[in-house]
Amino acid sequence: MKYLKQFNHQLAAIRKTKNLSRQDIAGFCLVDPSVVKSWEAESSDARSYPSLDNLIDLCLKTHMPLECFVDIPNKTNEHQLDLPGITLKSETDLGDSLVELSQQIERLIPSEDEQELLRRYRKSDKQNRELILQLITIQLEDSFYPY
Repeated sequence: MKYLKQFNHQLAAIRKTKNLSRQDIAGFCLVDPSVVKSWEAESSDARSYPSLDNLIDLCLKTHMPLECFVDIPNKTNEHQLDLPGITLKSETDLGDSLVELSQQIERLIPSEDEQELLRRYRKSDKQNRELILQLITIQLEDSFYPY
């Protein structure tokens, strides 16, 4: 429970700040009050941890952000968001990276011809679908292994 090491203290503090009982928290998370007591236990042997569903319920019902319940490492050197396939060389090239990402996404969107072929494929019966797939397979093999 790497990110929940201080959860017991954080939950107790939030509960006291918002004047909530263990029974209230148990009702939010649909658990027994003894479970909430074990979440707040001082001893690591007696302590249990909430599920992700319980954490989300706590956030929604107490109107508190997740950061109030979990330990999030403070890494000021790292980017807040890393986009796969895009490496930022500096803070000023974020715009260029977003343009590149947009272009890559644009290439993935099917053309009108491809959309029409897909519509026709979906409307065809099972036998025609199998025939179409065989033709595509033959076409792909020919493009990879020209004779």
